[in-house]
Amino acid sequence: MNKIKQNKITFTFILTAIVIIFSSLTILSLPVLFDYKSKVTIIEKNFYKNFKIYLKSSGKISYKPFPKPHLLVENATINLKKPPVKDNLIKIPNLKIFISLKDLYLRSFSDFVSTKLSDVNIELKINDITEIRKHFYQKINKPIMLNDAKIFLKNAKDEVILISPTKKITYKINNKSKIKYFNIDGKIFGLNFNSEWKRKYDTPNMSFHNINIFNPNIEVQNILKFKNN
Repeated sequence: MNKIKQNKITFTFILTAIVIIFSSLTILSLPVLFDYKSKVTIIEKNFYKNFKIYLKSSGKISYKPFPKPHLLVENATINLKKPPVKDNLIKIPNLKIFISLKDLYLRSFSDFVSTKLSDVNIELKINDITEIRKHFYQKINKPIMLNDAKIFLKNAKDEVILISPTKKITYKINNKSKIKYFNIDGKIFGLNFNSEWKRKYDTPNMSFHNINIFNPNIEVQNILKFKNN
């Protein structure tokens, strides 16, 4: 019995090693074996499917295995409304789209895990805030993360009236708790702040918004409830 058990353990170990080696070779060899240029339209379409945001790429798309498997999209724009639009919401030199292992093997590019934007400028107008609010309440999206982004708020004359540099912005849905989160760690008027907005899907007409400002320490808590638009 002991010998049979030992043989089973050895077989399992060898099989696991083969799977790991094969998977690693497949992941590392994808940039050589696949032409991503031919998949631009599919990637843009499925980006909206997963994040409910329109992506338009005018640069190279490549595959990067580290630190996690992802597509690197160069010179892209993001909008809440379907292109063409007069002014792009965000212009991105490098956009990361993290993909699932299933997508790696099937190369379907349909099941994105999350996306990350870094070192970007976000130019907002008052009507853009309305569109963002619609996204909060009406869209189901995969996690969206922004690092080191600057928010520029403009008035109707296209003049910048507010600048807010941010360290990190996280926008996601917790599938277990059924809560949507929108968190910002940033600075406004020289003050560091943390903003957390959340909405529970079991109480869809209510949202909760906490703002913490540091030095001086100020905390603002809001509970918002609405009956219609």
